[in-house]
Amino acid sequence: MTTATSAPKVKASASSDAALPGGYAGKLLRVDLGRRRVWAEPWGSGEMRERIGGVGLGAMILYREIKKNVGWDHPDNRLVLATGPLAGLPVWGTGGLTVVTIGAGTNGPTSTQANGFFGTNLKYSGYDAIVIQGQAKGWVYLYINDDVVELRDAKFLAGKDTWETQDALGRELGLSGHQLSVYSIGPAGESRVRFAAIQGDYGHVASKNGCGAVMGKKRLKAVAIVRGTKALSAADPRGLIQAADDIAHDLKTDPSARSLYEYGTLPGVVNLSKLGILPIRNYTTNVPNVDLAEWEAPKLRAGFDHRGHQCNACGMHPCHIVVLPRGEHKGELVDEPEYEGWSCGWTLGSTDRDGIAWLNTRLDRACVDVNEFGWISGWVMECQEKGLITRDQLGFELRWGDVKGAHRLLGMITRREGLGNLLAEGVRRAAEKLGGRARECAIYTLRGATPRGHDHRGRWDEMLDTCTSGTGTLETGNPVHPTEVGMPARINTFDGEAVAKLVAGLRGRRNFEDSLGVCIFTTRTRLENVCRALSAATGWSYTVEEAMRFGRRTAAILRAVALRAGHTPDLERPSARYGSTPVDGPAKGQAVGEQWDRMLEVWYREVGYDRKTGKPLPKTLENLGLDWLAKDLWGRKA
Repeated sequence: MTTATSAPKVKASASSDAALPGGYAGKLLRVDLGRRRVWAEPWGSGEMRERIGGVGLGAMILYREIKKNVGWDHPDNRLVLATGPLAGLPVWGTGGLTVVTIGAGTNGPTSTQANGFFGTNLKYSGYDAIVIQGQAKGWVYLYINDDVVELRDAKFLAGKDTWETQDALGRELGLSGHQLSVYSIGPAGESRVRFAAIQGDYGHVASKNGCGAVMGKKRLKAVAIVRGTKALSAADPRGLIQAADDIAHDLKTDPSARSLYEYGTLPGVVNLSKLGILPIRNYTTNVPNVDLAEWEAPKLRAGFDHRGHQCNACGMHPCHIVVLPRGEHKGELVDEPEYEGWSCGWTLGSTDRDGIAWLNTRLDRACVDVNEFGWISGWVMECQEKGLITRDQLGFELRWGDVKGAHRLLGMITRREGLGNLLAEGVRRAAEKLGGRARECAIYTLRGATPRGHDHRGRWDEMLDTCTSGTGTLETGNPVHPTEVGMPARINTFDGEAVAKLVAGLRGRRNFEDSLGVCIFTTRTRLENVCRALSAATGWSYTVEEAMRFGRRTAAILRAVALRAGHTPDLERPSARYGSTPVDGPAKGQAVGEQWDRMLEVWYREVGYDRKTGKPLPKTLENLGLDWLAKDLWGRKA
């Protein structure tokens, strides 16, 4: 058995305020790994209204607590594991986790989400977030069981993948199923691969910007939370149930959400291929080489024997565990790949559905971002085809569609073995190191991140969002009922000015949703419904306008953190291949590069930021209630 390395937590007073809003536990859990200390910190209702939780809380912690020269691998970097006021309440998908930190990919602010049961277990243990600092001397894991919080020795977990880690901790603690939520890193995080992720509850992944590398640098192998016994209350239980029912009704019946309700993101392969957005062979083509009728969502799902596995309080139908029906790995349990898992296979040039499902699960277990692994593997395959990376450099021949070879490459990356040591630094750094024609083939942003699993040359809004984001990944996200916030229902996706206005106009909603402790799949409803749920949970009267203002305020704070990290406007560009012009398919000849500068000009104007410095303008900050930030950024009040 492991032994505790810190005393049980001492209870803290809930808050200095007389009344706590509904939906909150009222405490933050602070962990200093270097000093082997844990303590509870109350936060008041005023802070809750201002920061809500999730990324809203995490952004403020990054800004207030991290100094200018603190990079992703510095002990003073914070790793915030936060949930929000809807977590643990009877709204669909309310087990959400938001990870906020200075990430290893861009060495700038990161916000990335996972679902499962973490958020609920944390809230039922009496905490709204965990704030981790310092670096442990040896591998540890954080154990939370109501009022008992301990840092425990994790030597016996070293080298295990994420599924093995959860199995081992389940045996160690005598718990199974949803009694225990475990979020951990695998070998990639231990090796500080710059696109390592944090994975939990068998298949839920906070994947972006190297948050797993941060956890690895801190020598924190896992966080294990026993499902607590503390009750949560809603200010207006009847109103909360009514809002939850309306959200569920929308998800079941709205044409824009129904397929997501039924199949998760499985329909994405066929639907996005029709738009020229399916990334095939590292952006070298947009034309599939197989009959896409076999990739319709019902056929994808019918191809596997399913085992139920979803998230807390969720009535939707993604996130299944399936059984491989045939082949070398017949009988193995794997994740049913969501769209981005399938897109990783297409990026590699593979249409082997069983093989892709198996590889995706190995990626989760090793804890790497499935998107960046796809981009780096596809890049290596193309470079080998063109003689830009030789067999001697890599150690073997890696050809298009080779799933086994991709798995071998994964092992080299996680062990930092041979060329894998360079590839573990991520696409941008590896491409810049090799240079020349090899660099021209690589897909990345100049800040050091990579896009989601789409061909953004056919979806300019996501390319612009990714390159200007304060978090290294999508910050605005896909439009959901855009007319609700004054934006057009549809635009010409190849009109750069219209694209820039749309991305700017929708800015804020995603940050609001990522502060609630809820899955964004279950917020694909009218924003008014989400605000009603928040109001009923907390007792506030929260409006759509307030939600968007909150999200834009959070975006401005993240932008300030990014500027302090050295991010400048000249980095807000796609790499040569990422911003290239498609040579075939539905988006053939659409040249985003020709409109890029104009798109940036319009975006900066619409969001109210200074084009030269990247700073939010004083007037913008004043309108957002951030006079104090205006003083910090401009040396004067707004």
